[in-house]
Amino acid sequence: MAGSSAPLRRLGTELRRLRDATGRTQSNVGQAIGRTHATLVNWELGKTKISKADLVLLLSELRVPIEIRNGLAQLRDEVGYGKGHWAVYGLPDWLRALSSFEEDAVRITVFDPVIIPGLLQTEDYARTVHVAGPYQTAPADVDRWVAARMSRQQRLAGEGGLLLHVVIPEAALRLEIGGAAMLSAQLERLLDAAGTENVTVQALPASAGAHPALASNFNVLHFTDSKADPPLGYFDGPLGGYLVSDIGEVASMANMFEDVRSIALDETNSVEMIEAVLKEMQQKGS
Repeated sequence: MAGSSAPLRRLGTELRRLRDATGRTQSNVGQAIGRTHATLVNWELGKTKISKADLVLLLSELRVPIEIRNGLAQLRDEVGYGKGHWAVYGLPDWLRALSSFEEDAVRITVFDPVIIPGLLQTEDYARTVHVAGPYQTAPADVDRWVAARMSRQQRLAGEGGLLLHVVIPEAALRLEIGGAAMLSAQLERLLDAAGTENVTVQALPASAGAHPALASNFNVLHFTDSKADPPLGYFDGPLGGYLVSDIGEVASMANMFEDVRSIALDETNSVEMIEAVLKEMQQKGS
Protein backbone atom coordinates (compact mmCIF):
# COMPACT_ATOMS: atom_id res chain seq x y z
CA MET A 1 0.00 0.00 0.00
CA ALA A 2 2.91 2.28 -0.69
CA GLY A 3 0.87 5.14 -2.10
CA SER A 4 -2.45 4.20 -0.65
CA SER A 5 -5.01 6.38 1.08
CA ALA A 6 -8.59 5.94 2.18
CA PRO A 7 -10.07 7.47 -1.03
CA LEU A 8 -7.80 5.29 -3.18
CA ARG A 9 -8.75 2.17 -1.26
CA ARG A 10 -12.45 3.11 -1.44
CA LEU A 11 -12.20 3.64 -5.21
CA GLY A 12 -10.59 0.23 -5.62
CA THR A 13 -13.34 -1.40 -3.57
CA GLU A 14 -16.01 0.17 -5.80
CA LEU A 15 -14.23 -0.90 -8.99
CA ARG A 16 -14.00 -4.46 -7.72
CA ARG A 17 -17.67 -4.46 -6.72
CA LEU A 18 -18.74 -3.20 -10.15
CA ARG A 19 -16.63 -5.79 -11.93
CA ASP A 20 -17.88 -8.61 -9.69
CA ALA A 21 -21.46 -7.57 -10.50
CA THR A 22 -20.78 -8.36 -14.17
CA GLY A 23 -19.42 -11.82 -13.34
CA ARG A 24 -16.22 -11.07 -15.25
CA THR A 25 -12.66 -11.73 -14.12
CA GLN A 26 -9.85 -9.20 -13.80
CA SER A 27 -8.03 -10.89 -16.68
CA ASN A 28 -11.10 -10.74 -18.91
CA VAL A 29 -11.78 -7.06 -18.26
CA GLY A 30 -8.10 -6.17 -18.46
CA GLN A 31 -7.77 -7.83 -21.84
CA ALA A 32 -10.82 -5.96 -23.11
CA ILE A 33 -9.35 -2.55 -22.23
CA GLY A 34 -5.74 -3.38 -23.05
CA ARG A 35 -4.44 -3.64 -19.51
CA THR A 36 -2.78 -6.51 -17.66
CA HIS A 37 -4.30 -8.67 -14.95
CA ALA A 38 -1.78 -7.21 -12.49
CA THR A 39 -2.89 -3.67 -13.34
CA LEU A 40 -6.52 -4.51 -12.56
CA VAL A 41 -5.46 -6.16 -9.29
CA ASN A 42 -3.50 -3.08 -8.22
CA TRP A 43 -6.40 -0.75 -9.06
CA GLU A 44 -8.85 -2.81 -7.08
CA LEU A 45 -6.56 -3.15 -4.06
CA GLY A 46 -5.93 0.58 -4.01
CA LYS A 47 -2.23 0.13 -4.63
CA THR A 48 -2.02 2.30 -7.72
CA LYS A 49 -4.08 5.25 -8.92
CA ILE A 50 -6.05 4.73 -12.12
CA SER A 51 -5.71 7.45 -14.76
CA LYS A 52 -8.74 9.47 -15.86
CA ALA A 53 -8.58 7.90 -19.33
CA ASP A 54 -8.38 4.38 -17.92
CA LEU A 55 -11.25 5.05 -15.51
CA VAL A 56 -13.48 6.22 -18.37
CA LEU A 57 -12.48 3.18 -20.42
CA LEU A 58 -13.02 0.74 -17.56
CA LEU A 59 -16.41 2.11 -16.51
CA SER A 60 -17.56 2.12 -20.12
CA GLU A 61 -16.52 -1.52 -20.52
CA LEU A 62 -18.44 -2.41 -17.34
CA ARG A 63 -21.49 -0.42 -18.58
CA VAL A 64 -21.65 1.63 -15.38
CA PRO A 65 -24.51 4.20 -15.22
CA ILE A 66 -23.43 7.81 -15.79
CA GLU A 67 -24.39 9.02 -12.29
CA ILE A 68 -22.12 6.38 -10.73
CA ARG A 69 -19.33 7.25 -13.16
CA ASN A 70 -19.45 10.89 -12.05
CA GLY A 71 -19.19 9.90 -8.41
CA LEU A 72 -16.22 7.63 -9.04
CA ALA A 73 -14.48 10.32 -11.10
CA GLN A 74 -14.87 12.71 -8.16
CA LEU A 75 -13.53 10.05 -5.77
CA ARG A 76 -10.54 9.56 -8.05
CA ASP A 77 -9.85 13.30 -7.93
CA GLU A 78 -9.69 13.13 -4.12
CA VAL A 79 -6.86 10.59 -4.29
CA GLY A 80 -3.44 11.99 -3.59
CA TYR A 81 -4.49 15.12 -1.68
CA GLY A 82 -1.70 15.76 0.81
CA LYS A 83 0.70 13.36 -0.89
CA GLY A 84 3.17 16.14 -1.64
CA HIS A 85 3.02 17.25 1.98
CA TRP A 86 4.50 13.98 3.18
CA ALA A 87 6.90 13.66 0.25
CA VAL A 88 8.95 16.61 1.48
CA TYR A 89 9.92 14.66 4.60
CA GLY A 90 11.57 11.86 2.64
CA LEU A 91 9.56 9.21 4.46
CA PRO A 92 9.77 5.55 3.40
CA ASP A 93 6.76 4.01 1.66
CA TRP A 94 5.39 2.34 4.78
CA LEU A 95 5.51 5.51 6.88
CA ARG A 96 4.13 7.72 4.10
CA ALA A 97 1.17 5.33 3.76
CA LEU A 98 0.54 5.36 7.52
CA SER A 99 0.65 9.17 7.58
CA SER A 100 -1.83 9.32 4.71
CA PHE A 101 -4.27 6.97 6.44
CA GLU A 102 -3.92 8.90 9.71
CA GLU A 103 -5.16 12.00 7.89
CA ASP A 104 -8.34 10.12 6.90
CA ALA A 105 -8.91 8.30 10.20
CA VAL A 106 -11.43 9.52 12.75
CA ARG A 107 -10.25 7.31 15.62
CA ILE A 108 -7.00 5.50 16.39
CA THR A 109 -6.27 3.07 19.20
CA VAL A 110 -2.63 2.47 20.13
CA PHE A 111 -0.70 0.05 22.31
CA ASP A 112 3.07 0.18 22.64
CA PRO A 113 4.83 -1.97 25.27
CA VAL A 114 8.13 -0.07 25.12
CA ILE A 115 7.81 3.66 24.38
CA ILE A 116 5.30 6.52 24.48
CA PRO A 117 3.15 6.42 21.28
CA GLY A 118 4.48 8.69 18.53
CA LEU A 119 1.38 10.88 18.30
CA LEU A 120 1.99 11.97 21.91
CA GLN A 121 5.78 12.30 21.92
CA THR A 122 7.61 15.56 22.58
CA GLU A 123 10.06 16.66 19.91
CA ASP A 124 13.10 15.90 22.09
CA TYR A 125 11.78 12.46 23.04
CA ALA A 126 10.98 11.68 19.39
CA ARG A 127 14.45 12.73 18.26
CA THR A 128 16.11 10.55 20.88
CA VAL A 129 14.00 7.56 19.82
CA HIS A 130 14.95 8.07 16.16
CA VAL A 131 18.65 8.50 16.95
CA ALA A 132 18.56 5.30 19.01
CA GLY A 133 17.19 3.34 16.03
CA PRO A 134 19.70 3.87 13.17
CA TYR A 135 18.63 0.67 11.40
CA GLN A 136 15.18 2.21 10.85
CA THR A 137 16.11 5.90 10.64
CA ALA A 138 19.40 6.88 9.02
CA PRO A 139 21.16 9.74 10.86
CA ALA A 140 20.66 12.05 7.86
CA ASP A 141 16.90 11.47 8.02
CA VAL A 142 16.34 12.07 11.74
CA ASP A 143 15.43 15.77 11.59
CA ARG A 144 12.97 15.31 8.72
CA TRP A 145 11.31 12.27 10.28
CA VAL A 146 10.95 14.06 13.63
CA ALA A 147 9.42 17.04 11.83
CA ALA A 148 6.98 14.69 10.12
CA ARG A 149 5.99 13.18 13.47
CA MET A 150 5.33 16.64 14.90
CA SER A 151 3.23 17.47 11.84
CA ARG A 152 1.21 14.27 12.23
CA GLN A 153 0.31 15.35 15.77
CA GLN A 154 -1.62 18.32 14.39
CA ARG A 155 -4.54 15.96 13.75
CA LEU A 156 -5.14 16.02 17.51
CA ALA A 157 -5.60 19.79 17.67
CA GLY A 158 -8.72 21.90 17.33
CA GLU A 159 -12.41 21.09 17.18
CA GLY A 160 -13.19 17.75 15.63
CA GLY A 161 -9.66 16.54 16.29
CA LEU A 162 -8.71 12.90 15.84
CA LEU A 163 -9.95 10.64 18.64
CA LEU A 164 -6.94 8.89 20.14
CA HIS A 165 -7.00 6.16 22.78
CA VAL A 166 -3.65 4.86 24.03
CA VAL A 167 -2.72 2.22 26.57
CA ILE A 168 0.81 2.68 27.92
CA PRO A 169 2.51 0.07 30.16
CA GLU A 170 4.20 1.25 33.33
CA ALA A 171 7.55 0.10 31.92
CA ALA A 172 7.20 2.60 29.04
CA LEU A 173 6.35 5.37 31.49
CA ARG A 174 9.53 4.65 33.42
CA LEU A 175 11.95 4.02 30.55
CA GLU A 176 14.35 6.96 30.86
CA ILE A 177 14.71 7.83 27.21
CA GLY A 178 17.00 10.86 27.15
CA GLY A 179 17.32 10.86 30.92
CA ALA A 180 15.07 11.85 33.80
CA ALA A 181 14.62 15.49 32.72
CA MET A 182 13.57 14.60 29.18
CA LEU A 183 11.22 11.90 30.45
CA SER A 184 9.71 14.41 32.88
CA ALA A 185 8.87 16.73 29.99
CA GLN A 186 7.38 13.78 28.12
CA LEU A 187 5.21 12.77 31.07
CA GLU A 188 3.98 16.36 31.37
CA ARG A 189 3.03 16.19 27.68
CA LEU A 190 1.07 13.00 28.40
CA LEU A 191 -0.80 14.65 31.25
CA ASP A 192 -1.67 17.64 29.06
CA ALA A 193 -3.01 15.29 26.37
CA ALA A 194 -5.01 13.29 28.92
CA GLY A 195 -6.78 16.51 29.87
CA THR A 196 -8.20 17.02 26.36
CA GLU A 197 -11.57 15.74 25.22
CA ASN A 198 -10.34 13.71 22.24
CA VAL A 199 -7.43 11.86 23.87
CA THR A 200 -7.81 8.97 26.30
CA VAL A 201 -4.71 7.81 28.16
CA GLN A 202 -4.68 4.61 30.19
CA ALA A 203 -1.71 3.24 32.10
CA LEU A 204 -1.15 -0.50 32.38
CA PRO A 205 0.53 -1.24 35.73
CA ALA A 206 3.34 -3.77 35.91
CA SER A 207 1.25 -5.69 38.46
CA ALA A 208 -1.17 -6.62 35.63
CA GLY A 209 1.32 -9.27 34.60
CA ALA A 210 1.19 -11.18 31.32
CA HIS A 211 -1.43 -10.12 28.75
CA PRO A 212 -2.32 -10.94 25.11
CA ALA A 213 -0.46 -7.94 23.64
CA LEU A 214 2.98 -8.64 25.07
CA ALA A 215 4.62 -9.42 21.74
CA SER A 216 4.41 -6.15 19.82
CA ASN A 217 3.12 -2.63 19.42
CA PHE A 218 0.09 -2.02 17.19
CA ASN A 219 -2.36 0.65 16.04
CA VAL A 220 -5.90 0.25 14.74
CA LEU A 221 -7.15 3.05 12.50
CA HIS A 222 -10.90 3.58 12.18
CA PHE A 223 -12.59 5.62 9.43
CA THR A 224 -15.91 7.42 9.08
CA ASP A 225 -17.61 4.69 7.03
CA SER A 226 -16.49 1.30 8.32
CA LYS A 227 -18.14 -0.49 5.39
CA ALA A 228 -16.50 1.58 2.66
CA ASP A 229 -13.26 1.95 4.64
CA PRO A 230 -12.78 -1.00 7.01
CA PRO A 231 -10.34 -0.46 9.90
CA LEU A 232 -6.64 -0.88 9.21
CA GLY A 233 -3.96 -2.26 11.48
CA TYR A 234 -0.35 -1.15 11.78
CA PHE A 235 2.72 -2.27 13.67
CA ASP A 236 6.41 -1.57 13.40
CA GLY A 237 9.79 -2.84 14.49
CA PRO A 238 13.47 -1.87 14.28
CA LEU A 239 13.55 -2.21 10.47
CA GLY A 240 10.26 -0.61 9.45
CA GLY A 241 6.48 -0.72 9.68
CA TYR A 242 3.66 -2.74 8.20
CA LEU A 243 0.05 -1.92 7.36
CA VAL A 244 -2.45 -4.74 7.87
CA SER A 245 -5.66 -4.81 5.84
CA ASP A 246 -6.82 -8.42 6.36
CA ILE A 247 -10.18 -8.15 8.12
CA GLY A 248 -9.53 -11.06 10.48
CA GLU A 249 -6.07 -9.85 11.46
CA VAL A 250 -7.27 -6.30 12.07
CA ALA A 251 -10.12 -7.69 14.19
CA SER A 252 -7.54 -9.59 16.27
CA MET A 253 -5.65 -6.34 16.83
CA ALA A 254 -8.85 -4.59 17.88
CA ASN A 255 -9.64 -7.44 20.29
CA MET A 256 -6.13 -7.28 21.77
CA PHE A 257 -6.60 -3.58 22.39
CA GLU A 258 -9.86 -4.27 24.19
CA ASP A 259 -8.09 -6.89 26.29
CA VAL A 260 -5.36 -4.51 27.46
CA ARG A 261 -7.77 -1.60 27.81
CA SER A 262 -9.97 -3.66 30.11
CA ILE A 263 -7.14 -4.52 32.51
CA ALA A 264 -5.48 -1.08 32.43
CA LEU A 265 -6.20 1.58 35.02
CA ASP A 266 -9.12 3.90 34.36
CA GLU A 267 -8.37 7.45 33.22
CA THR A 268 -8.33 8.98 36.71
CA ASN A 269 -6.04 6.36 38.21
CA SER A 270 -3.86 6.45 35.09
CA VAL A 271 -3.30 10.17 35.57
CA GLU A 272 -2.39 9.53 39.19
CA MET A 273 0.18 6.90 38.16
CA ILE A 274 1.72 9.22 35.55
CA GLU A 275 1.87 12.03 38.12
CA ALA A 276 3.60 9.72 40.59
CA VAL A 277 6.22 8.65 38.03
CA LEU A 278 6.68 12.29 37.00
CA LYS A 279 7.37 13.26 40.62
CA GLU A 280 10.00 10.51 40.87
CA MET A 281 11.69 11.70 37.64
CA GLN A 282 11.65 15.34 38.72
CA GLN A 283 13.31 14.46 42.00
CA LYS A 284 15.84 12.31 40.18
CA GLY A 285 16.62 15.01 37.63
CA SER A 286 16.99 17.81 40.16
